[in-house]
Amino acid sequence: MIKNKLLGIDYGSKRCGISITDNNQKVALGLACIKTENLINYLINIINKENINIIVLGLPKKNNNKDLFITKVIRNLKNVLLNIFPKLIIDFIDERYTSNISRYYLNLIKYPKNKIKEETNIMSAIIILQNYLKINKI
Repeated sequence: MIKNKLLGIDYGSKRCGISITDNNQKVALGLACIKTENLINYLINIINKENINIIVLGLPKKNNNKDLFITKVIRNLKNVLLNIFPKLIIDFIDERYTSNISRYYLNLIKYPKNKIKEETNIMSAIIILQNYLKINKI
């Protein structure tokens, strides 16, 4: 039996990394890096196409656990998505250091410098979703 898939989102002011689970909800895979201005339309298409029932939004925080400005934007994104997809489950997960971890590994494997920004967003989305799967034992 094929389960519904989950999406992970590393939201940014310019671009967003998107990840998706495999059919068994065991592994997070990189899906895309898209311009933030195209996010809603992209999600409308992919949610229907891939039978998504949960979206995990990375929630950035300061080291003292206080919200950043973009944290409010991400919380508002949840409300926008729930207006479009009222049956969708949308969870937040702490995303601190995901970009640093992603950049570290991309530099370690000597990933091309001209593609590192885009790939950092995708890899961060993978980390966000994989951490969610681990924490929630899905």
